[in-house]
Amino acid sequence: MQYELKPCPHCGGKAYLERSHRAFINAQTTRVAFVRCTECSARSGRFLLRDYGHTSSSLEAEEAAVRAWNLRV
Repeated sequence: MQYELKPCPHCGGKAYLERSHRAFINAQTTRVAFVRCTECSARSGRFLLRDYGHTSSSLEAEEAAVRAWNLRV
């Protein structure tokens, strides 16, 4: 799914959604979704896919990351 992402609030760079990135959180490896800037590497918070169900691609986690990015000032 394609999401409309606002430019980076820090540098104006283009942003992209990272899905199912492996992260080591609380002594466990898990998948996350977050938005990152291609220019300055600023990013939204990480949203754990496991918090939204046990599928490998969770729309809820992706949508939460996009909302968090687009609401930043």
